[in-house]
Amino acid sequence: MAISQSANELLAALPVADFDLLRPHLRTVELKVGQVLIEAGAPLEQAVFPHGGVISSVVELGSDEAIEAAAIGRDGVLGGEAVHETQAATTAVVRHPTTASVVDVLHFRRAVGASPMLRSVLLRYHWERSVRAEKIAACNAAHSAEARLCRRLLDLRDMAGSDCLQLGQDLMGRMLGVKRNTISLIAHALQQQGLIRYSRGRLAITDVEGLMQRTCGCYKADRGAFAAAVVERQPGVVRSRMATDYAAPQRLPS
Repeated sequence: MAISQSANELLAALPVADFDLLRPHLRTVELKVGQVLIEAGAPLEQAVFPHGGVISSVVELGSDEAIEAAAIGRDGVLGGEAVHETQAATTAVVRHPTTASVVDVLHFRRAVGASPMLRSVLLRYHWERSVRAEKIAACNAAHSAEARLCRRLLDLRDMAGSDCLQLGQDLMGRMLGVKRNTISLIAHALQQQGLIRYSRGRLAITDVEGLMQRTCGCYKADRGAFAAAVVERQPGVVRSRMATDYAAPQRLPS
């Protein structure tokens, strides 16, 4: 199967000559919900460039407690730190299904060593990810659990390109660092207001504008910063990923 450079935004940011350093070694794989791509402390053996979906980066805190520290979509790469590191710092779990372009770490390192542009794109991505993590930490400290959950749902919608998400209350709690009963109360209230539909671990966003009104200003600020970064990585290519660009909500199965 031919690898489409445009399927992942980091790969799309590369000139053809630089992408050709990776192309012969890329393979397409399917990523399924719940699949553990790598565990914390395991050797980094490949770099994964998602074509969509959502991959969660999970930090284990001990005593069976885990918190989602970050999420990766088609704007990023899992395992990009393999250029310098040999082991994974966090566990990576697929939260929304997709396909991905995968390259073994040896070929990845060789391509990075031969391509200043690839190194620049990866450096820019990891800088954006660091800034985003700092903003999320500030948001978590300053804003209500309801506002943060609304933001997280919108973020996941943008990354997955779908209004239907597979999210259990335990997972939502790990995303926000709050108890399951807090999520239950918030989700029930959002459903009563017609903003979401939730059943058996499947959630559909039914009122995007309503969720945007209930979230904090961090969501719009982050989307604007993300869009500017994409344009910077891809001169001449403007691609908006605001929530309104996606198709109408899909129905949850009865």
